[in-house]
Amino acid sequence: MLPLNNISKLKLLEIIGRITFFKAFTINEREKLLNSTKVYKCIKDQNVQSELDHNSHFYIVLTGEVEITRQGGKQPLGKISAGQFIGEGSFIKKRPKSASAKAVSDSLVLCMDQDTLHGLPSTLKDKFKDAVIEGMAQRIHYLSDEIQQFHDKFSPK
Repeated sequence: MLPLNNISKLKLLEIIGRITFFKAFTINEREKLLNSTKVYKCIKDQNVQSELDHNSHFYIVLTGEVEITRQGGKQPLGKISAGQFIGEGSFIKKRPKSASAKAVSDSLVLCMDQDTLHGLPSTLKDKFKDAVIEGMAQRIHYLSDEIQQFHDKFSPK
């Protein structure tokens, strides 16, 4: 991934303004967040994260699409797109990554780490944590629906 240096803060503010993850943030809070984090460009087929990574980075997809895989798996686990995130398990608990992710199309991702989060003002930190919790709740709801559909399809009648 390459750090994104050739795009204006105004354009990045416009992009994150369209992302549901940031809906509770004021414009000033979004700007402060952008000044504290890094945004990367990930070209098609380039890794965003790997199961071999030993960091607690949390990535929010701003544009594009990212495919999630596991080592040794033959099929992708799924895809995520703008507004969704990866790396939350290692971000929260500082444990190894549970999956790898690579760009399906050219993508922009915002990277947050624990040190950066701890350095933010408490109101901004709380909003960020709340957005992570909301995103995880949405993912649980989605996966519950997937499990139910799988069960309905394959359970004996």
